[in-house]
Amino acid sequence: MKKILTVMLLLTVITVYNSSCKKFLDLKPIDSPTESTFYVDEKGLQGGLVSAYDALQSTAMYGQNFIALMEIRGDNAMDNDQGASGGVRYQIESFSERPDNTIVTDSWLGCFRAIFRSNMVISRASDIVMDETRKKQIVAQAKFLRALNYFNTTRLWGKLPLITSPQTTEEARNNRRADESAVYAQIENDLKTAITDLPETWPANKKGSATTLAAQALLAKVYLYQKKYNDVVALLGPLVGKIKNGATVSLVPQPQTFPNGLKTSKDILFSVQFLLGGVGESVLQNNRYRNSGDNNAITLPQSLFESNDNRKALVAPTGNGQRPGKFDGPAVNEETSMDMPVLRCAEVMLIYAEALNEVGYPDNDALNALNAVRLNAGIAALNFTDLASKAAFTTEVYKQRRLELALELDRWFDIVRTGQMPVIYPLVDAYRKVYPIPQTEIQNISDQSGWQNEGYQ
Repeated sequence: MKKILTVMLLLTVITVYNSSCKKFLDLKPIDSPTESTFYVDEKGLQGGLVSAYDALQSTAMYGQNFIALMEIRGDNAMDNDQGASGGVRYQIESFSERPDNTIVTDSWLGCFRAIFRSNMVISRASDIVMDETRKKQIVAQAKFLRALNYFNTTRLWGKLPLITSPQTTEEARNNRRADESAVYAQIENDLKTAITDLPETWPANKKGSATTLAAQALLAKVYLYQKKYNDVVALLGPLVGKIKNGATVSLVPQPQTFPNGLKTSKDILFSVQFLLGGVGESVLQNNRYRNSGDNNAITLPQSLFESNDNRKALVAPTGNGQRPGKFDGPAVNEETSMDMPVLRCAEVMLIYAEALNEVGYPDNDALNALNAVRLNAGIAALNFTDLASKAAFTTEVYKQRRLELALELDRWFDIVRTGQMPVIYPLVDAYRKVYPIPQTEIQNISDQSGWQNEGYQ
């Protein structure tokens, strides 16, 4: 493919074009399409969108590395194998990673590769003659994916280069890091478009594609991270109503969703999907928390669960060679098709409860939303005598988030977002709430000042 328009960040480009990615957009026989010949019709635009979805499956992201960066870093699971892969994973576990850590580097590249693919679809759509409704839906999906990728990336690294269109090499060399507020503003804009232009449901052959309901849930989560609690409440009211109604989406007891109902459960608003069948769309079972010599060992205390909690057994400690029940679906030749949930109805209820409690305590709707999750887990509802203060209510919401979303790539972010990092990790420097910018990336920037995160220089 030609150089112009294909550069996001220089090192990202090198990885995109030299990798052995399985998808057709990355294969380069002599007759392979270029940007100018591929994005010329609806079929090409749809193909670009498939590539944007496919980027999420990468081992740099939901296929592997996010487990280390988002869960092993926290207190629900651990990696106690100091020698595996040169110790780079253990560095994440022990808060000793450096700017040359290969997991950090590969994930940075994977995230921006995914952003690049969305940008290609968005930038080329206007020139393609096709049905305008379908075009808007394709662009809206690409914007949802770009928003999700930027949300993950800014939570991992903080300030970022904000890239919303393909770049030339010179433009990439001159990138600067944008403040997190600017990144969040772009995320919000993308999701508002997605909410407007996406359908509530898709036909069976497009099941798993982003929907307006998924965009609403993600935007509410983005608002929550910025403490825009009134915006969360206003946005989620109708979605909470749909969840209670249960016609399209609803709460589902976890044992009915995990591990074998992930592809059909009404609880799932959006997930990264994987498939068995020798088509290159599966994930290694080791990358679904398979315990291998205390690598991926589950450390979530069982004592945190109340008796009869139907979630408890799903995240029980595992022995060598075992996967936790939550992700212990069928495996063939060491591979599995276990999806990774990104947004679920249960989390929507907890986001709604948390935001309402922040707006004003006591709030009956907040209590009802919290109790909906508890009752779904098979444990008793609480009242304001049990939760006699705003702080007590907040503590219970945080606890339910930990138990409900365990191993779903959210724990580390929650520890940071809720201010629990200095309590849980009192000996860890505060700057490690974000990861170092990869050194190889910085070396390709013309003006390197201000590129490295504090503490990693």
